[in-house]
Parts: sequence; structure tokens; C-alpha cells
Amino acid sequence: MFAQRTPWINRIALLLVALVAALIVADRFGLTALTRPVANHLYTWALLLSAFTLLLGVANVLWVHLTAIQQGSQEWSLSLLLVVAFVLVVLAGLATPGGVTGPLLEWTFDAVIAPGQATLFALTGFFVVAAAYRYLRLGRPGGVWILAGALLTLLAQTPFSQQALPSVTAQFADWLLIGPVMAAMRGALLGGALAAIFAALRFFIRQKG
Repeated sequence: MFAQRTPWINRIALLLVALVAALIVADRFGLTALTRPVANHLYTWALLLSAFTLLLGVANVLWVHLTAIQQGSQEWSLSLLLVVAFVLVVLAGLATPGGVTGPLLEWTFDAVIAPGQATLFALTGFFVVAAAYRYLRLGRPGGVWILAGALLTLLAQTPFSQQALPSVTAQFADWLLIGPVMAAMRGALLGGALAAIFAALRFFIRQKG
């Protein structure tokens, strides 16, 4: 509806996006030195917008959980715990002279946040292996090798296996991560980036037509 009423606004927005993309590409490839000051300003604006987006996201999360507490939803106690933890951490950061580098917030990060993140990442590995075992059809020729490689890499990264298994196994797992796995990951990222570029170009051409 907005595009039908004011098509010139969409064309101006598309033109700005195309100009910014061209400036960033020219700066990244070093085609000319004239784009560096403009690109630096664009990077600064991107950081400011990211900070504003983060603050907006925090405000939205607080609003959603405060609404859940006020309405007495089914899991309002968890929402209350999140709000209380948020207020305590913010007050600790404001009251500590060092701010985020103060001893209180550093202890909070080392004793609460870091173990929680490590636990979630550890569970992610098991979920990936379980999903691979469930959804990969092991009857196919490649399914067994993919599952075996995932299990070997996961096993070689644990501290117990690094002490119990010979060093050749750990070196082989490191080679898998640095060589084939990294190559496949970069190929997937490059393919995704190219797909996004082609989709954007198709969108621009369709809007102009």
C-alpha cells in the first residue's frame, strides 16, 4: 500500500541503497582513495544505528516482560527474574566506578554469563549431532561419513579426549577444522553473500521496471 501511494519514495530509497553499496564496495576493493572519508562516516553511522537498535531491543524486551508480569501470564515468574537481573546489572554498572570494567561486573560476567554461554554452546553440539543422526539418512553413502566426521571433531575438542587420545587424533581434528571445514564454511558464506547480492539486484531491477 505504501509503495503504491508513494513510488517516488521507494525509488529514492533504492537509489540511496545502491549509492551506499557502490561506495562500500569501492572502498573495500581500494578502487580510489576518495571514498575512504565517506566510507568512514558510513561506518560510524552504522555503529550509531546498531547502538540505537540495541537500546531499542532492550526496551522492547523489558516492555514485553513487564506486560507479561502485569497480566500474570503463565511464566510471569521467569519474566520477573529477567527484569530483576537486568535492573541489578544496570545498577551495578552505574554504581561501580569502573563501569563495565569494574570488579563487580567482571565477576558477574565470569561467574554467571560466561558459564551460561558455555553451557548453551555445549548443548548446541549435542543438538547438532542428534539432529544429524535423526535427519541424515545413514543408508546413503555420504551420511555415515558426515556423522563420523562430526563425532570425531566433537570428541577431539573435549579436554578429556585431548589427554587420553594420541596427539595424532587432535592434529587430524585441527586439520579438519582449519582445512575442509573452514573451506566449506567460507564457500557457504560466499555463496550466501552472492545470493543476497543477486536477490538485491533482482529487486532493484524489478522496482525500476
